[in-house]
Amino acid sequence: MTELLPVLTLIGGLLFGLLTGFPMAFTLASSAIVTAFFFFGPQTLPFVATNIFGMMSGMVLIAMPLFVFMACLLEKSGVAEDLYAFMYQALGPVRGGLAMGTVLICAIIAAMSGVTTTAVVTMGIIALPIMLKQGYHKSIAIGPILAGGALGLLIPPSVSLIVYGMVARVSIGKLFAGGVAPGLILVGSFLTYIAIRSFLQPNYAPALPKEERVSLKELFFLSKGLILPISVVALVLGTIFAGIASPTEAAAVGVAGAMISALINRRLTWALLNEAAVRSMAITGMVMWILFGAACFTSIFFRTGGQDMIADLLMGFENPALIFGFILAVLIVLGFFLDEITQVMITVPVFLPIIVQLGYDPVWFGVLFMTQVQMDYLTPPFGFTLFYMKGVAPPEVSMGDIYRSILPFVLIQLAVVIFILLYPGVVMWLPNLLFG
Repeated sequence: MTELLPVLTLIGGLLFGLLTGFPMAFTLASSAIVTAFFFFGPQTLPFVATNIFGMMSGMVLIAMPLFVFMACLLEKSGVAEDLYAFMYQALGPVRGGLAMGTVLICAIIAAMSGVTTTAVVTMGIIALPIMLKQGYHKSIAIGPILAGGALGLLIPPSVSLIVYGMVARVSIGKLFAGGVAPGLILVGSFLTYIAIRSFLQPNYAPALPKEERVSLKELFFLSKGLILPISVVALVLGTIFAGIASPTEAAAVGVAGAMISALINRRLTWALLNEAAVRSMAITGMVMWILFGAACFTSIFFRTGGQDMIADLLMGFENPALIFGFILAVLIVLGFFLDEITQVMITVPVFLPIIVQLGYDPVWFGVLFMTQVQMDYLTPPFGFTLFYMKGVAPPEVSMGDIYRSILPFVLIQLAVVIFILLYPGVVMWLPNLLFG
């Protein structure tokens, strides 16, 4: 019982912070410091500080504020508006076309920005009112924006995959390559669902009226809106996959591409740069504090022997299906309360050694992890994208509408998680092809 007491104190502090709404970074750090002080003595505290300093000096973290800055620039650069203008005319004449175009735009924004907020907020402002005006049912107008926006966790250059790579000590380039196939599978699955539902319920997703359609010549002119975003994606991912640049260097290239996009669209002003810089600093600062607090927590968790206890418990199951079932169940529960960065910092150091011991690649587990956590972003009652949507949706859209709209996409997401679990080669073929 005495050996369990430090673990219970540590976990109890975490639960107390969650229930009281205390900021997550300080919840993690304070529960670790209190446990270390009372059970292992004040001489343990410098060990905690050393772990934090080691994380602060990680070069890979430089990529994170750059990608966040790129996302903030792109959000205001006019790229999303140009993309939607093209998709509106290219796919609008098809039943469900506006919803399908929205998913594609969200995927492109995810590949440009690496975060979830940008696509959900931007498409919630631009696409949702238009779809509702065109007679789309709320469920088929809201769901694609939420599901497509969450792709930013998985489709490279995902900031969350960068954090996972830092914790797991695996190649960021391989993680980015591994996220491509599952991301495309999810996009294809979402499009297929929208097409089937639009066919079965045509009144839920009507085609664009003929009088609002443009000629092929005008559509060709609108297609120029694809050039900038595709160029930014090609620059960022192409330089990484070709081995020309590291993720950090590619992030700098992406920032340059985002600034050029804003300049071409005549949106590049000092006010825009100032707003993007301040937002980037706020977001990065929040993430960094979570990372530091989680570093405190995991270092003391290892010191208490909690990781060995969980490893013994899981390996006692013997059946890998039961082990993965337990891991996924833990991630689902944590997803009700924690963001993906905190989940990575708390669970990956605990679960990854077990995954490696079972013979699985840590790159594959990272992609599986992010696919699972992406589902958490869509899961009521606390999915983050749900509240982003509520913040920008028209007044007639209720929280109940948002919850109902996302259920089919959560089931699709769960099916893809199981598919990746059963067929790891789907994730690993591109990393093996590009990096050997």
